[in-house]
Amino acid sequence: MRGELLFDDVNAIVSNVWVRTGDVAGILTHASWWSEARGHGWRPLTTLTFAVDHAIHGLAPVGYHVVNVLLHAAVSVLVFAVFSRVTSAPLPAAIAAALFAAHPVHTEAVASVVGRAELLAAAGFFLAWLLFLRADVRVSRVPSVLLEALGVAIFFAALLAKENALALLPVLVFVDLLYAPAGARVVTLRRHTVRYAALAAATLVFVLFRHRVLGRESAEISILDNPLVSLPPLASELTALKVAGLYGWRLLVPWRLAADYSYRQISPVASPLDAEFLAALAVCATVPVLAWWTWRRAPAAALGLGLLALAFVMVSNLVFPIGTIMAERLVYLPSAGFCLVAAVLLERATLARGGRTSRTDERRVEAAHGGLGRLRTPRLAVPLAVVLALYGARTWSRNAVWRDRLTFFSTMVAEAPESARSQREFGAVLADLGKFDLARASFERSLAIKPEDAATLYNLGNVLVQERRPDDAIAIYQRALAVKPDFVDAMVNLGNAESLRGDHQAALTWMRRALVLTPRAASLHMNIANELFRLGSHPEARAEYEAALAIAPGAPDVLTNYGAFLYALGEYEAAVGAYQRAGDVPMALVGLTATYRMQGKAAEARTAHARAARLFPLNAAVRQMGEVLDRDAAAAGATGG
Repeated sequence: MRGELLFDDVNAIVSNVWVRTGDVAGILTHASWWSEARGHGWRPLTTLTFAVDHAIHGLAPVGYHVVNVLLHAAVSVLVFAVFSRVTSAPLPAAIAAALFAAHPVHTEAVASVVGRAELLAAAGFFLAWLLFLRADVRVSRVPSVLLEALGVAIFFAALLAKENALALLPVLVFVDLLYAPAGARVVTLRRHTVRYAALAAATLVFVLFRHRVLGRESAEISILDNPLVSLPPLASELTALKVAGLYGWRLLVPWRLAADYSYRQISPVASPLDAEFLAALAVCATVPVLAWWTWRRAPAAALGLGLLALAFVMVSNLVFPIGTIMAERLVYLPSAGFCLVAAVLLERATLARGGRTSRTDERRVEAAHGGLGRLRTPRLAVPLAVVLALYGARTWSRNAVWRDRLTFFSTMVAEAPESARSQREFGAVLADLGKFDLARASFERSLAIKPEDAATLYNLGNVLVQERRPDDAIAIYQRALAVKPDFVDAMVNLGNAESLRGDHQAALTWMRRALVLTPRAASLHMNIANELFRLGSHPEARAEYEAALAIAPGAPDVLTNYGAFLYALGEYEAAVGAYQRAGDVPMALVGLTATYRMQGKAAEARTAHARAARLFPLNAAVRQMGEVLDRDAAAAGATGG
């Protein structure tokens, strides 16, 4: 519950200006990630919940995790409510909900805060479905028309959380066909024509809104994230089928889990005779065959298989490419179908007493035990308890991976050693810890997997800057720009490297070149202000800081740098205000501590540093400031002051 905001959380929350400012208009009209550049996806409802979290408790992680856990609990209850109504069998529905609640494959969706998109979409998916089921009950106290309208509205909200909720329409059609009385399928479909049309219209409105918001700003799918986009069509489809098999294995045996499957952890399928592909093909082919076989024999199992397949298609890369080749959080919604199938199998297996058991016998047992009463019988309770205990233990152990950046990324490298991203991200963590030799080695391993990757070169250049090797850093940044000429961050940091070796005019030249490409980039105005400050152009520097804050009023990095500027000019009260507005970021708290110290406010300095030490115990600057305060205290004690 205290796990840091890390990995994708950084782009979606920490670096998202709309989350920090709570700007609802910005959330509705911009991509959900990377507000100063092109972004991925439009999930305004999810982003809005992040903004509410931030308004209440800032970047303190506990609140974000509490919301995720509560949402997962709510989805688990909705799974039971929907399945029990559709199947008219509360026992398999209860087993399925229990398995869903504990399944280890859901760890990423719940423990990773950005997984909230999956949780909200699934909650809306099942809640809308439940409302439609209620609308079909003629004795409902609420008018059916109102329930239908509310169901469509909830469905649209689910789409605003994440687009994979659009699987609801084909799932509802599938369920109507499955449970329609013999010879009455057409009548059943006609009865729900208005519902289908309303859901289709809501989907169309969402697609139009999404296209209007993202438009040309939508980032192209990265080969690093989804290498399928770089493969020939046949190889891409074959590899996507192989990935489907990997998902199936994670559902069946959720032991080997990972947070990264990107380039080039999953090897592409070069031939239809590839053993892993053939195994995956067998698994995928089994699903429709089993759905057909269980259509009348065990409709609940057919329902689970249909939900699994229809929801998975949306994230499978088989029909259209998505932003990643594989991520465990993507099977959050499809896994509900898997859990229902597993529940039916467990129920049937524990009901049989040697020989075939008729459905009449099943109903007699159910009636005798009051529906859910058989959960108390050892024949069912013991194996279910064993499975839930194993699931719970694995989920518990997996949760620990999300504790902090070092634990997370070191585990990520161990789980995905062939991933260029894993090596790169781990290198960034090592660099932050000041372990520059190890960081460079990690970046070099990443480049060996994916040569001349612009982002990795950029990170390597950053390490060289930190090592005070500006000439080497400049050469690396230039390599990054050769690969990606419009790489704004590389231009900016190339300018920073020029500044480090004393050529501030060259630094300004690079930064102003970058500003032409991104005139609304607050961080770029901030970097220009820093260079002007170093050149002694204080009025111009102040104007650039203020321009940055006009674009991003609550940006922690801008406020931190502006605070340092004000501190250097001796404007201590204004510096305190800037640092306080920056919030809980390491350098802002360090700057606040230093400013209080210069004002002679020892108690306030100690309080600010205590907060920094509690939130960022491994940060070198925080530790150094603690040593300064300790020396102050020792000196004051020696002089009796």
